[in-house]
Amino acid sequence: MPLALTLLLLSGLSAPGSWGCLQCDPSVPEALSHLRSALIPSRFQLEQLQARAGAVLMGMEGPFFQDYALNAFVGRVETNQLDLVASFVKNQTQHLMDNSLKDEPLLEELVTLRANAIKELKKVLISHQLKACNPKLCRWLKEEVWDCLHCQRIKSQCIHKKYCFVDRQPRVALQYQMDTKYLRNQALLGIFISVSLAVFMFMVIVVSACTYRQNRKLLLQ
Repeated sequence: MPLALTLLLLSGLSAPGSWGCLQCDPSVPEALSHLRSALIPSRFQLEQLQARAGAVLMGMEGPFFQDYALNAFVGRVETNQLDLVASFVKNQTQHLMDNSLKDEPLLEELVTLRANAIKELKKVLISHQLKACNPKLCRWLKEEVWDCLHCQRIKSQCIHKKYCFVDRQPRVALQYQMDTKYLRNQALLGIFISVSLAVFMFMVIVVSACTYRQNRKLLLQ
């Protein structure tokens, strides 16, 4: 029952509306779907492992790569570079279908497949973003790119500066540096606390020394 429920909840992930980048090539989700049918449940004995493997594969069939491309990058990839990543993923799925791994070792290979696919996709996302974010280079871009959000081929365009950060947000360090008054106040507070602690320790040492001398005089008398 848990396996059936898990697969039912995840089944909506493979809808065409959730495609993004890798899923723009229909052969990729098709290869992942065939892999899922070949591996689950025949090569997983435990229901828990079946559910986890199903979640990994159906996530890759669904919005997983789209979310990564849009949340970590601007979600545009040159078409010729995306073809190479798609071929890589399909070759890896075929390799898993041909081997004899089962249960946990096979689940680990599925997780590795997802990690390697992200690694290859990241390369092409960065490659285009670096060029499209460079004002001197982006004007000369002529190749078509995939729009990972709408899964459409579009003409390459310059990317606005505010979207050129990897996480689409200004760096946290830069945000803090913008408020110089806040930094000065924090620095003064730190200095005040340090000096106060130093004075306190000095007073403790002085009081301890005086007390020691008084006690010693009393003993000598």
